[in-house]
Amino acid sequence: MRTFLRRTLKALMWTGLAIVGLVAAIAVWARFARRADARMPAPGRLVEVEPGRQMHLVCLGAGEPTVVLEAGLGDYGWSSWSTVQPQIAATTRTCSYDRAGTGWSDPPRVDPMPTAIVDDLRALLTAAGERGPYVLVGHSLGGPIVRHHARRFPAEVAGLVLVDGSHEDQLTRLPPLPKSAELVISALPALHFLGLDRLAGAFVKDTAAKTQVARQTSDRATANTTWIYKNLAPFLAQAKEAGTSLGDVPLVVLTASTMQGPGMPPELATTFHAAWVTLNQEIAAYSTRGQQHTVPGTTHYIQRDKPQAVIDAVTGMVRELRTATAPAPADSPPTP
Repeated sequence: MRTFLRRTLKALMWTGLAIVGLVAAIAVWARFARRADARMPAPGRLVEVEPGRQMHLVCLGAGEPTVVLEAGLGDYGWSSWSTVQPQIAATTRTCSYDRAGTGWSDPPRVDPMPTAIVDDLRALLTAAGERGPYVLVGHSLGGPIVRHHARRFPAEVAGLVLVDGSHEDQLTRLPPLPKSAELVISALPALHFLGLDRLAGAFVKDTAAKTQVARQTSDRATANTTWIYKNLAPFLAQAKEAGTSLGDVPLVVLTASTMQGPGMPPELATTFHAAWVTLNQEIAAYSTRGQQHTVPGTTHYIQRDKPQAVIDAVTGMVRELRTATAPAPADSPPTP
């Protein structure tokens, strides 16, 4: 019996040491991988928004109004919008960008709250020579950000399209997430330190997917995502400081048809989705010209599940705005 216990303990010890060694090796590999990631070429251009700080901007196409695409939490411009930006750009000028601390953009010099994010975007568009008024398109957490922009600077915003956008009161009005989901998000800094977040990129063959993993798991991106998640309540509160009304700005709200999440049982997903739809309907009512549509067959990333729905919503708004601003035809001369 003692011999068996000794052998068992010895086996457990060696197994534990092997696991520790493997994790240490992954952590070291990830550090070298991230150094290589830093040399990845940006698909767009880096624009200086203030001395010593640059932000990444990708603009395609020509025409007015210019469409500006705002990504959600933990994502960045081209990653979030590559499935729809080229198609929208066939109709009008279309720009996606990386918020400070995400993608290829330098970290922010102040906390990444909505007001600072909007000020950054305005500085970026001005420095890049992109003229408004804009159609702002926001996914997920990008929703409150573009609404905050529209409330602070209404003359700069011609219209809004929200893609499964967050609600300013969602933390108090949605059912709580499962503990497993909260645990995954809370563990993000530890997973990053151990290099386990970057490990996914080692098994991906597609170049675009590899780039996405690399940019989303960089030191700056992880720090940005973690900070906003920990400060989500004051973040959403600031987005609501100017009230909820958007006046009569054209507004389209696209909502996913199903809700998914790590460890979310079907009954909670159903309850959560019903509450989410209600919040999206409220967002549509922020404008007297707001409308809400649930897009069948979609989860949170509607632009990936059904890109055409997003393309149609944005280009439809562009055409509507052009028609509204087109000069009236001159009166016909009288017949002699």
